[in-house]
Amino acid sequence: MNTNTNTIVSRHTTSKGVVVWSRCACGRLQMALIPYGTDGKGLAAGGHDIQCPHRGR
Repeated sequence: MNTNTNTIVSRHTTSKGVVVWSRCACGRLQMALIPYGTDGKGLAAGGHDIQCPHRGR
């Protein structure tokens, strides 16, 4: 059984880290910045709709 509800749409490098765009099974987009090194701060935007059955996983 596959419990992963996100599909990676795009992944690319920037000067600050790796940006990953993914899409939930409900259709919503989410962006995450995974910084280089250990002192960087990650960033996320977007996410699940309040009615999404995958919210909170």
